[in-house]
Amino acid sequence: MVFGALKKAFKAGAKEVQADYSKNRDFLEAVCAASALVAYADGSIDDSERTKAVRILTSHQTLGKMYQQSEIEQVADTMFKRAKEASGRQALARELDDIKGREGGAQMAEDVYLVATDVAHADGNVDPAEVAMLDKIARRLDVDPAKFDF
Repeated sequence: MVFGALKKAFKAGAKEVQADYSKNRDFLEAVCAASALVAYADGSIDDSERTKAVRILTSHQTLGKMYQQSEIEQVADTMFKRAKEASGRQALARELDDIKGREGGAQMAEDVYLVATDVAHADGNVDPAEVAMLDKIARRLDVDPAKFDF
Protein backbone atom coordinates (compact mmCIF):
# COMPACT_ATOMS: atom_id res chain seq x y z
CA MET A 1 0.00 0.00 0.00
CA VAL A 2 2.72 2.44 0.95
CA PHE A 3 4.65 1.63 -2.24
CA GLY A 4 1.52 2.09 -4.31
CA ALA A 5 0.90 5.50 -2.79
CA LEU A 6 4.53 6.50 -3.35
CA LYS A 7 4.41 5.31 -6.95
CA LYS A 8 1.20 7.28 -7.54
CA ALA A 9 2.70 10.42 -5.99
CA PHE A 10 5.89 10.04 -8.04
CA LYS A 11 3.92 9.67 -11.28
CA ALA A 12 1.82 12.72 -10.44
CA GLY A 13 4.97 14.71 -9.73
CA ALA A 14 6.58 13.53 -12.97
CA LYS A 15 3.50 14.55 -14.95
CA GLU A 16 3.55 17.96 -13.25
CA VAL A 17 7.22 18.45 -14.17
CA GLN A 18 6.55 17.28 -17.71
CA ALA A 19 3.59 19.65 -18.02
CA ASP A 20 5.70 22.52 -16.67
CA TYR A 21 8.56 21.77 -19.10
CA SER A 22 6.33 21.40 -22.13
CA LYS A 23 4.69 24.76 -21.46
CA ASN A 24 8.15 26.23 -21.34
CA ARG A 25 9.85 26.77 -24.69
CA ASP A 26 12.84 28.16 -22.78
CA PHE A 27 13.64 24.60 -21.68
CA LEU A 28 13.71 23.30 -25.26
CA GLU A 29 15.77 26.28 -26.37
CA ALA A 30 18.27 25.76 -23.52
CA VAL A 31 18.64 22.05 -24.33
CA CYS A 32 19.24 22.80 -28.01
CA ALA A 33 21.60 25.68 -27.18
CA ALA A 34 23.72 23.51 -24.88
CA SER A 35 23.79 20.77 -27.52
CA ALA A 36 24.94 23.22 -30.18
CA LEU A 37 27.64 24.63 -27.89
CA VAL A 38 29.02 21.15 -27.20
CA ALA A 39 28.84 20.12 -30.85
CA TYR A 40 30.69 23.28 -31.87
CA ALA A 41 33.27 23.05 -29.07
CA ASP A 42 36.02 21.99 -31.49
CA GLY A 43 35.30 24.92 -33.81
CA SER A 44 33.09 23.23 -36.38
CA ILE A 45 29.96 21.15 -36.72
CA ASP A 46 29.90 18.59 -39.49
CA ASP A 47 26.70 17.09 -40.86
CA SER A 48 27.12 13.75 -39.08
CA GLU A 49 27.67 15.48 -35.73
CA ARG A 50 24.60 17.62 -36.26
CA THR A 51 22.52 14.60 -37.28
CA LYS A 52 23.60 12.66 -34.18
CA ALA A 53 22.79 15.59 -31.91
CA VAL A 54 19.33 16.07 -33.42
CA ARG A 55 18.68 12.32 -33.15
CA ILE A 56 19.60 12.44 -29.45
CA LEU A 57 17.25 15.37 -28.93
CA THR A 58 14.29 13.89 -30.82
CA SER A 59 14.66 10.43 -29.32
CA HIS A 60 15.28 11.63 -25.78
CA GLN A 61 12.70 10.00 -23.52
CA THR A 62 11.52 13.27 -21.98
CA LEU A 63 11.92 15.71 -24.87
CA GLY A 64 10.28 13.37 -27.36
CA LYS A 65 7.16 13.20 -25.21
CA MET A 66 6.92 16.93 -24.56
CA TYR A 67 7.65 18.46 -27.94
CA GLN A 68 6.83 17.57 -31.53
CA GLN A 69 9.78 16.24 -33.52
CA SER A 70 9.44 19.08 -36.03
CA GLU A 71 9.60 21.66 -33.22
CA ILE A 72 12.74 20.06 -31.76
CA GLU A 73 14.36 19.95 -35.20
CA GLN A 74 13.47 23.58 -35.93
CA VAL A 75 14.82 24.89 -32.61
CA ALA A 76 17.96 22.74 -32.92
CA ASP A 77 18.55 24.05 -36.44
CA THR A 78 18.29 27.64 -35.21
CA MET A 79 20.72 26.98 -32.36
CA PHE A 80 23.25 25.14 -34.55
CA LYS A 81 23.27 28.08 -36.98
CA ARG A 82 23.97 30.48 -34.10
CA ALA A 83 26.92 28.37 -32.92
CA LYS A 84 28.99 29.34 -35.96
CA GLU A 85 29.69 32.90 -34.77
CA ALA A 86 30.98 34.32 -31.49
CA SER A 87 27.93 36.54 -31.02
CA GLY A 88 25.71 33.55 -31.73
CA ARG A 89 27.50 31.41 -29.15
CA GLN A 90 27.02 34.17 -26.59
CA ALA A 91 23.30 34.20 -27.45
CA LEU A 92 23.28 30.42 -26.91
CA ALA A 93 24.84 30.89 -23.48
CA ARG A 94 22.08 33.38 -22.66
CA GLU A 95 19.49 30.74 -23.58
CA LEU A 96 20.88 28.74 -20.65
CA ASP A 97 20.23 31.67 -18.31
CA ASP A 98 16.54 31.72 -19.25
CA ILE A 99 15.77 28.57 -17.27
CA LYS A 100 17.71 29.32 -14.10
CA GLY A 101 15.18 31.59 -12.40
CA ARG A 102 12.12 29.55 -13.29
CA GLU A 103 10.21 27.29 -10.99
CA GLY A 104 11.89 23.92 -11.39
CA GLY A 105 14.91 25.66 -12.92
CA ALA A 106 17.45 23.61 -10.99
CA GLN A 107 15.98 20.37 -12.36
CA MET A 108 15.79 21.86 -15.85
CA ALA A 109 19.44 22.91 -15.58
CA GLU A 110 20.48 19.37 -14.65
CA ASP A 111 18.48 17.95 -17.55
CA VAL A 112 20.04 20.45 -19.98
CA TYR A 113 23.52 19.52 -18.75
CA LEU A 114 22.83 15.79 -19.06
CA VAL A 115 21.51 16.09 -22.62
CA ALA A 116 24.61 18.12 -23.53
CA THR A 117 26.69 15.32 -22.04
CA ASP A 118 24.83 12.80 -24.20
CA VAL A 119 25.62 14.90 -27.28
CA ALA A 120 29.30 15.03 -26.30
CA HIS A 121 29.36 11.24 -26.06
CA ALA A 122 27.44 10.70 -29.31
CA ASP A 123 30.49 9.79 -31.37
CA GLY A 124 32.00 7.63 -28.64
CA ASN A 125 34.83 10.06 -27.98
CA VAL A 126 34.66 13.15 -25.78
CA ASP A 127 37.55 15.40 -26.71
CA PRO A 128 39.13 18.00 -24.38
CA ALA A 129 37.30 20.90 -26.07
CA GLU A 130 33.95 19.19 -25.38
CA VAL A 131 34.94 18.55 -21.75
CA ALA A 132 35.86 22.22 -21.39
CA MET A 133 32.52 23.26 -22.91
CA LEU A 134 30.59 20.92 -20.62
CA ASP A 135 32.40 22.54 -17.68
CA LYS A 136 31.39 26.01 -18.93
CA ILE A 137 27.80 24.88 -19.33
CA ALA A 138 27.78 23.38 -15.83
CA ARG A 139 29.14 26.60 -14.32
CA ARG A 140 26.65 28.72 -16.25
CA LEU A 141 23.77 26.53 -15.06
CA ASP A 142 25.11 26.15 -11.49
CA VAL A 143 25.20 22.37 -11.93
CA ASP A 144 27.71 20.16 -10.13
CA PRO A 145 28.95 17.58 -12.68
CA ALA A 146 30.20 15.34 -9.86
CA LYS A 147 26.58 14.73 -8.97
CA PHE A 148 26.29 12.64 -12.14
CA ASP A 149 29.58 10.79 -11.87
CA PHE A 150 28.23 7.24 -11.93
